[in-house]
Amino acid sequence: MGRARGLGALFASVVVTATVLSASGGATAAPSTRTALNPAAVAESVRYLVDSYGVSEREALRRLALQDESARLDRVLRTENAAEYGGMWLDQTSGELVVAMTDPAAARRHLEDLPDRSRVRTQAVRHSLADLNAAKDRIAAKVGAGPDAVYLPAVDERANEVVLWERAWVAREKSAPVGAASADVAAAGESVAREAVAREADAARRAVSEEPKVAVRAKVLPKPNPLAATYPDRGYCHPLACAGYGPMRGGLRLDMKRDDETWGGCTAGFNLRSTGGGHPGKAWVLTAGHCMATKTNNTPTRHNGVPVLQQHGIERNSYPYDYAAVLYVDTPTRQTWLENHTGRNRVLKYCWNGGMDSNIDTPCGEQEKSVDEYITGTHGLAEVKAGWVVCATGSASNAIDDSGAVDSGAGKGYRAGTRCGRVLSTDVGINTDLCARRGDSGGPLFSQVDHTALGILEGNQQSRSGACAAGELNNYVPIDTILTDIHTQYASLRSKFSVITTPNG
Repeated sequence: MGRARGLGALFASVVVTATVLSASGGATAAPSTRTALNPAAVAESVRYLVDSYGVSEREALRRLALQDESARLDRVLRTENAAEYGGMWLDQTSGELVVAMTDPAAARRHLEDLPDRSRVRTQAVRHSLADLNAAKDRIAAKVGAGPDAVYLPAVDERANEVVLWERAWVAREKSAPVGAASADVAAAGESVAREAVAREADAARRAVSEEPKVAVRAKVLPKPNPLAATYPDRGYCHPLACAGYGPMRGGLRLDMKRDDETWGGCTAGFNLRSTGGGHPGKAWVLTAGHCMATKTNNTPTRHNGVPVLQQHGIERNSYPYDYAAVLYVDTPTRQTWLENHTGRNRVLKYCWNGGMDSNIDTPCGEQEKSVDEYITGTHGLAEVKAGWVVCATGSASNAIDDSGAVDSGAGKGYRAGTRCGRVLSTDVGINTDLCARRGDSGGPLFSQVDHTALGILEGNQQSRSGACAAGELNNYVPIDTILTDIHTQYASLRSKFSVITTPNG
């Protein structure tokens, strides 16, 4: 724990400027609620920056403080300079925050008193974020954007454009419907389906052509490889086995029995609570929807052999609409796993040594002990910025490194636990350089900087196994995409679904 004390000493000098500014109350972008980062709480994020960019711990802390400031600045500019503000991102190569403006001078009053003003620069762009979002919304309406649509628009802040993403796999699935009673009926059904997909493509082309004032580009969205896995068995508090240690938290293994009698597994993302309407006061566990796909048996979902969750819940399985919100099997189980405990807003943080993405100095505490990250808020996709340092916990396993566990397909050299990395970009999801393997699907993506839930793991682009290596690319489903879609699906029930963000939530 010597490193945590060292970070604390460094951090005391890093935050002096921020503390003074909070007291002065000079700039709108610097509200009096600004608080210093807890160095122990961001230790893994610091280690990621030190190892990846060769910076000092002091410099890493400065960058994380700037990330924290950027979230506040983004809210202010969206409100007070909507006509000029074009978005922002963190450039970790230079350690700068880049603020895009159609008129850079319009941002001056918000930037001049920032604690780290010298590392914030403006970049002139053609379109405001408000104009880009308005165009995105118009296009979304014209292409019928939603869980079943082939085309989904999104704003790319760094490129200052709207991208219309084509989910080619959705088009293929819709062009070849299954379940017809005869070959003739099947052929007729395919013809109708192909015509419907062609109409979607025509609508997409028209939608793009009808936005001449805003840059719009069409691109094909890569389909992430789902990262589900097989059934493990661990006997102490760990991502793979935490029964009896309560409460349920993001980062724990969830095991589902397949119809062929084998077991598959994913990772719990966040605890949810529904209020009002048809689901008042109910507790749910969030994970990936593809974990439940094609499952028709009635075997409950387990954690380390203990039945915990119902076999199905509120589900989608088409990225970025890929999630499952699942209820507990019964009231006693819900009380045992959640309601009888405080700290219901936590996700698991688990440390270990070895591998390119870990640290021999144990930045997050004693080895092989669970530590908790308490989630106190959420960020929607539009608020997540490229360059942010983020963390995730997964429960993927292999029988060689996790003695006694059933191999999940993660590969030798990869072990369950918490890793930190960087947001590479956002489109309809959150794309990161975090390392993940089979069994990590559904696991939580969160920010240590402001203790916020960002999304859950969908999958990766490389089909890798084994120890982490350079060039990882994993995709996360945004938390607001999930909650918005749940509310849309079940609008008639008039229930509100939220991530639990308080200890007794």
